[in-house]
Amino acid sequence: MNIHEYQAKELLAKHGAPVPAGHAAMSVDEAVAAAEKLPGPLWVVKAQIHAGGRGKGHFKELPEGSKGGVRLAKSIEEVREHASDMMGNTLVTIQTGDEGKEVQRLYVTDGVDIDEEFYLALLVDRATGRIAIVASPEGGMDIEQVAHDAPEKVHTFTIDPATGLMPHHGRSVAAALGLEGSLAKQAAKVTASLYKAFIATDASQIEINPLAVSG
Repeated sequence: MNIHEYQAKELLAKHGAPVPAGHAAMSVDEAVAAAEKLPGPLWVVKAQIHAGGRGKGHFKELPEGSKGGVRLAKSIEEVREHASDMMGNTLVTIQTGDEGKEVQRLYVTDGVDIDEEFYLALLVDRATGRIAIVASPEGGMDIEQVAHDAPEKVHTFTIDPATGLMPHHGRSVAAALGLEGSLAKQAAKVTASLYKAFIATDASQIEINPLAVSG
């Protein structure tokens, strides 16, 4: 079963992962109301479909060159404009095919100043049947493209089912992301939260892209 981003973030927050505040919306007015509940002054309006590449996608119904399905808003009025562009329209991404998918839900979150972006995921390794951690310093991008163009930047660590997640896994993730000190400790905590959520939900894959460091 696939779940939307807002549902995934609720799940991760439940298991201790730090996520930006946000609210789901089923209409333009609900999106505006969601933004008004958040402190601002920046908001992010995100189309909710079961496909990656939303930010670089395009809407069939909008003029060529229009923005994609993840947009930054600097005012409540911009939130309304972006929500109006997305709701009910068809978002085409690298994963949807040419037919695209209709946007029926939005997710409005607090905007944050991002210093660095990373990739972190847990999945079931089909070759071994074990849970694997995948980490990369190249976040905010299609991980399959990164693996193709720069495979040395994608790091995989297998978890022994007899012992589960161990402290060395957190250290390995931090090293793979190039993090030290307090950021390394935070990366280890996020990895542990991701693992808890993975086990609790009997998931096949949980992905954070991007995992961000903000000032």
